[in-house]
Amino acid sequence: MTHRISRYAAIAVGVVALTGAGVTPAHAVSGPIQSFTFTGTALTAVNEYSYFPLGPIIPLPVSISRLVDGSAQVVASGKGVVQYQCNGAAINTYTANGVVLSVPCG
Repeated sequence: MTHRISRYAAIAVGVVALTGAGVTPAHAVSGPIQSFTFTGTALTAVNEYSYFPLGPIIPLPVSISRLVDGSAQVVASGKGVVQYQCNGAAINTYTANGVVLSVPCG
C-alpha cells in the first residue's frame, strides 16, 4: 500500500513541476498611494509609497493649500498623511496631490 501512495505522490510532484502550478510567486502590489478627501470636518491628504506586501510604507512630502485670489497658501504640510481641521462653513477651494476640492471648510 505504501508503494502505491508514494507512486501517486511522485506523479503529483511531476504534474506540479511540469505545469508550474503552485510555484509561481505572488506579485507584489506596490506603488504610490495618493488621495485628497473631505469628511465634513476635515480635509485629509495622503502621499505615500507602498512596497506591499513585504516592504515598508514610505511617507512622502504632502501639503494642503487654500486658493486665495488665485494664489495657493499652505494651510497644512508634513509627510505621509496630513489633516486640516475645518473652522467654518464658508466654501473655499483647496488643493493637494494635484486634486482641487471646493468644499464648505472655512
